[in-house]
Amino acid sequence: MAETNEQVRHENNLAFEPRVLERIANNSVQDVDGILELKGNFTSGVKSFFSAEDDKTKGVNAEVGSKEVAIDLEVIAEYGKDIPAAFNQTIEKVKANVEKMTGLRVVEVNMNVNDVMTRADYQQQQSEEERHALKNAVVPTKMVNTQMNHALSND
Repeated sequence: MAETNEQVRHENNLAFEPRVLERIANNSVQDVDGILELKGNFTSGVKSFFSAEDDKTKGVNAEVGSKEVAIDLEVIAEYGKDIPAAFNQTIEKVKANVEKMTGLRVVEVNMNVNDVMTRADYQQQQSEEERHALKNAVVPTKMVNTQMNHALSND
């Protein structure tokens, strides 16, 4: 048998799923003055309806390449605030956090304002949505039956 002296070359690779970048962008925008909420589209609305946890990618879409990323945001802006200043602050925060945490270069941040509300109206809407969610909360049937059977057997 003849031996070969060929060296196998291995390359390391670091890749990020789009949802990772979407979460980073979501967290980056949370304390921007003038943005009340990232607002998802119909798909994220359906997903959040069937999920018990808060969707940390709602209102964010990331297109991820091997070295670059583009971020699209859907937001509710606060009435009376400087929306262009909020957009500029958003760009700075998203770029800084994404580049620091992933090493990817942010080539584009797009923000679509799909609603504007006063903070009071927004808070009232959130309270109404929470009350509605609690009112319509479904208790699993098996859990109710188990608890009822347990209570009846103790009598």
